[in-house]
Amino acid sequence: MALFSEHKTLIGLPVLENSRPLGMINRHIFLSQMSRPFFHELYDQKSCIAFMDKTPLIVEASAGLEYLAERVIETGDKAVTEGFILTDEGHYLGIGLGIDLIKTVSDLQAKQHFQIMQSIEYARVIQESMLSRSRQGIEESLKEWCLYWQPRDCVGGDIYAFQRDENGWLVVIADCTGHGVPGAFMTFIFASALEKALSLAPANEPERLLAIVNRHIKQTLSQLHPSADLNQSNDGCDAIAVYADSVNAQLIWANARMHAFMLGTEDEEVSMLESDRKGLGYTDTPADQQWRRYQRPLQAGDQVMVVTDGVTDQIGGERSIMFGKKRIQSLLLQNRTLPMSALSGALLEGLQAWQGKEASRDDMTWFGFRW
Repeated sequence: MALFSEHKTLIGLPVLENSRPLGMINRHIFLSQMSRPFFHELYDQKSCIAFMDKTPLIVEASAGLEYLAERVIETGDKAVTEGFILTDEGHYLGIGLGIDLIKTVSDLQAKQHFQIMQSIEYARVIQESMLSRSRQGIEESLKEWCLYWQPRDCVGGDIYAFQRDENGWLVVIADCTGHGVPGAFMTFIFASALEKALSLAPANEPERLLAIVNRHIKQTLSQLHPSADLNQSNDGCDAIAVYADSVNAQLIWANARMHAFMLGTEDEEVSMLESDRKGLGYTDTPADQQWRRYQRPLQAGDQVMVVTDGVTDQIGGERSIMFGKKRIQSLLLQNRTLPMSALSGALLEGLQAWQGKEASRDDMTWFGFRW
């Protein structure tokens, strides 16, 4: 507990015996367990073995990147978000992170074309593996929903995350700077930041989650203060965190510049969910920036749809202009009686008809649900 409290960025602790790893204690799981009633009293004197994951991914450092990537893929998103242990002839060397792996994969672009394409393919599989648990959670938890995730290139900068608790569920959609491998690299930074945020704040406080993610991104990219240096990075993301409170039938959200629409059962028009103007992590966003908490009651049949700007900014039509928010609102209104899967199909059909032969400008993602 003391180590996790002192080192806020520590995601896990290895458990060793004679320098050989036995397992790993995950920060998020450990702190979540310790916050439960009487858990501290019951387990305070227990060995750390009681809290450890006995089957973490353990890889010899000499095994090579290809083998490491294959093992990470086999574990799904566990090794990406929780880390993995590196050893030298069975002796502990250190903990690796998913972000370290994706950075290494990205660095291989300096080599020949075949190696570049192979690296991007690894990045694609790792990114899709990272998203798979959230998609499975959505499928198991929601009855009426739709999800479309389409990177412009092999990998992309859009990311989604889903988590359920005893009172409802949380979905987070983010549009990170860039697309392709740089965008994918940012999604791993975002995933790490969100993992940390969820260990520090509950899912029903989305405004706190965004604030923590903002600070983590700024620290990771050394963007804590604006600089006159033209070479300083200015990367970040737009994001929305939405919590659906099943107990009180409330929609709770915090929004950093994302497009989100709501169509109530009795509404004659599609409205926009309120948003704040600051993105996450950028140099002009203060490290202590706070996002507002918004809330609306939910009634049976209410629909919510979140889209990234790759959808609204797509060029098309006779005048080669952007698709825009109004066309999305019109499509949602016209197809309000359709099941969410069919509504998603209608949105995709309308977007593709608008796009025509124009190339995709950005990654495209949308998520919708009916209460």
